[in-house]
Amino acid sequence: MAVLAKEVMKSPVISVKPDTSLKRAAEILDENRFSGMPVIDDQDNVIGIISETDILRYTQQIIGQPLRDPHQVFTKGKEVLHVDITHRGVEVIELVASTTVETLMTADVLSVKEDTSLYEVSRLMYDNGINRIPVIDEKGKLVGIITRADLIRAMVQKWETINEK
Repeated sequence: MAVLAKEVMKSPVISVKPDTSLKRAAEILDENRFSGMPVIDDQDNVIGIISETDILRYTQQIIGQPLRDPHQVFTKGKEVLHVDITHRGVEVIELVASTTVETLMTADVLSVKEDTSLYEVSRLMYDNGINRIPVIDEKGKLVGIITRADLIRAMVQKWETINEK
């Protein structure tokens, strides 16, 4: 019997709106130890995904040097102090912090329905090189999310069941 997305997904989902600042998005990622999260509209439809990688790439473009932790972009941590953090008179930290999620989010988002098999979910994630996939209901509303960690947890639980027999 196939394991379904609704049996593995995390719900409710922490998400952000497109007008959320990158500073707030980085704080949410840091507080929850996530590497990414969905971006939803006012009707709870998934319109994008924002990730640490998106924030780090954007910061790298502006500063010209990669940072390892998106939260440090906004805290003036030691790493930031080693680079020139001004750009035409505006502090890079302020520039990045005030940018909205909509500017950087990945808008072409793959999602699955609640009754999608876990095999199909893992295949989509592997084939597309993604780390998380939103789960939507029949109306297209966000109802859950499945991450790589959720896939591993489901496999371990399945193996434990097999070993008990």
